[in-house]
Amino acid sequence: MRRTSLPLAGTALAAATLAGGLLAPTATAAGQPVTGAAGDTTCAAPDARPTVRFLDDDSRVPNRAAPGGCTVNDLIDDERAWKSRGAFVAHTEKVSRSLLRADVIGPVEYARLIVTAAKSGIGGKHGPAPYDVIFDGSRGSFDDWGYVGGRGFELNDDGSMATGPEPATGGLGMLWYEKEQFADFSLRLQFRDERADTGRSNSGVLVRFPGVDPAANPECRTDDPSWVAVNCGHEIQINDSPETSGNDPRKTGSVYGFADLDLAAAQPADKGVWNDLEIRVVGQQYTVIRNGEVINEFENKPGLPFPGRPDDPGTSGRQFAEGYVGLQNHDAQSIVEFRNIRVRDLS
Repeated sequence: MRRTSLPLAGTALAAATLAGGLLAPTATAAGQPVTGAAGDTTCAAPDARPTVRFLDDDSRVPNRAAPGGCTVNDLIDDERAWKSRGAFVAHTEKVSRSLLRADVIGPVEYARLIVTAAKSGIGGKHGPAPYDVIFDGSRGSFDDWGYVGGRGFELNDDGSMATGPEPATGGLGMLWYEKEQFADFSLRLQFRDERADTGRSNSGVLVRFPGVDPAANPECRTDDPSWVAVNCGHEIQINDSPETSGNDPRKTGSVYGFADLDLAAAQPADKGVWNDLEIRVVGQQYTVIRNGEVINEFENKPGLPFPGRPDDPGTSGRQFAEGYVGLQNHDAQSIVEFRNIRVRDLS
C-alpha cells in the first residue's frame, strides 16, 4: 500500500547567487535553500553539520547560520555537478565574499574556504563524483521507489515522505529505490521523528540488499519480500527511544545486530528536529555519520552470527558487493519523515 497527498514541485539542487549584495539562494529540492513568493529565502531543513564541508574535505570553518535561515554549508552547494573545477571555485569565492561582507565569516575563514574549495577537486575531471538526488520531494521521484510489505508510506506537501500508520494491522513495510543498485557509495538524507504520542519512533535505512524476491534469494531465509532486505542487507537503525524496558536497545546509527549503539553513542535529538544522516559503504566497511559526527564504524567480516537469531543469516550471508537501498516502516505508532535523499558514487 502506498498513499500520496497533493503533488508538489521538486527541483535541482541550489546554486547561490548574488542579489543586491546579499546572498539569494535559488529554488531547490527539499532541505535546500528556497525562494518564497515575497522574495525572502528560507531553508526548510538546513545542513546541521558543525563545520563547512567540501564533500570529503573539511574546511574547519564553523558552519554558521546565513541569510534566509540557511547555513554556510547550504550555500556552498558542493554536492551538485559543476561544469569545471574553476566554476566551483568561482562560485565559492562569490558566496564567501558575500558572507564576509555580511560578517558571517572573517578574512581568515574566507581564505580557508577558497583554499579548501580548490583542494577538494570538485568539478574537476578527476575530482569526486557529485551526489545524485533519488528523492527530491516531487511525486515523480516518489514514484521511482517500489513498495513491499504491510504498512505504507505517504508523500507530504512539504517535500518529505513519511511512514504511514495504515493499515494499522499490517506487518513490516519497506520503500526501496528500485531503479539502481549501488556498489561503494555515500547515502545522505534527512529524517525526523514525528510520532504523535509520548513515545519515540522506530525505523531504519536498509542498504546493500539484493532485491525483494525471496525465490531469487533463498539464502535470505524468508518468504516475505519486506524481510529480504532485513535478512540479507544491513539495517542502519533509527530509534532515539529511552533506555527503558520495552524499547529496542539498538539506537540510531546501529548496524542492526552487528554493531549496536546505546542512546548516548547515538547522539539523540528531540522529536520534530531534522537530522542529517550519512551512510558510507566502501568495500565491506560501513560508516554512519549523524549531523556531521561519525557515530559508528563496522567492518562486515564474514563469519559473524546474528546475535540471538540463529535462523537469520550472519555476515557471511551479507557479503554483497552492491545492492539496493530502502526505508523501513517498522510499526503503526512510529512516524518518521524522510527528505532530500541523495547518493554519491565512491567507487
